[in-house]
Amino acid sequence: MLQVLVDGLIRSAELSLLAVGLTMVYGVLRFANFAHVEFATVGAYLALPLAALMPLPIAAVLAIVGAGLIGVLADRVVFARLRTASPILLMIASFALGIILRECVRAIWGPSPFFYELGVLAPWRVFDLRITPTQVAVIAAAAVAILGFHLLLSRTRLGIAMRATADNAALAQASAVNSERVIATVWFIGSAFAALGGVLVGLNTQVKPDMGFGLIVEVFAAAILGGIGNPYGALLGALVIGFAENIGLAIDWSSVFGAFGIQTDPFLYIPTGYKAAIPFVLLILTLLVRPQGILGARR
Repeated sequence: MLQVLVDGLIRSAELSLLAVGLTMVYGVLRFANFAHVEFATVGAYLALPLAALMPLPIAAVLAIVGAGLIGVLADRVVFARLRTASPILLMIASFALGIILRECVRAIWGPSPFFYELGVLAPWRVFDLRITPTQVAVIAAAAVAILGFHLLLSRTRLGIAMRATADNAALAQASAVNSERVIATVWFIGSAFAALGGVLVGLNTQVKPDMGFGLIVEVFAAAILGGIGNPYGALLGALVIGFAENIGLAIDWSSVFGAFGIQTDPFLYIPTGYKAAIPFVLLILTLLVRPQGILGARR
């Protein structure tokens, strides 16, 4: 069970960065940005050639900054022209942008997966737990990024302006808040967070063109579960999704059904191929029971 919990923490660390970035854009611009997960792919691939020229941490930082700038450029080219459009039109535009980003990556690097050159890393053993230095780095990097984001929101004037714009954009602009500057910052931070999440996923698994699209269900489920538009809710939702995926696969469900008098096979486990169904179930239950999410406000 200790191994399951640590694996859940690693998954939560990866999802939290993407979910926070997604909910930031929604909080300010009020539309579902389906292109957000593709910035994870862009960041992971940008780090590949840079890692061949310099240490991987430096390459990752440069790739994250590059993905953030691409996010700002996407806003200037596409979404700035659609500021007054309906959320559905913005959502369709983001879906198209996501396809463009994914196919550009596929055209440049090809369809085959890549791996970061990390060398041979022996896992650390603590009782029955096995964890690699890479997985520790994933958890640490996510924790530092989330802490830095919290300090930005709570201790800086820019963070206050971001929260004010998300709460009431018209009132914030009337109070001399530069809304376009806030929007550009949100796009940069959101895309950079997605890129960092993509690099961390690539470190733990592999880098491939559809890696971002493969995370879209978990990311949206985490953001909606926590309360779309609330960064802290997105963090909480990522923790719930990450642990639920791993614990759900580890549970012997025959004992659960047996407690209700339902007879099943002696050992009943969810196949790993159905892992993506767990966020779907949690998402549907959330929409039925508490549509605003755990920390979301009723609108």
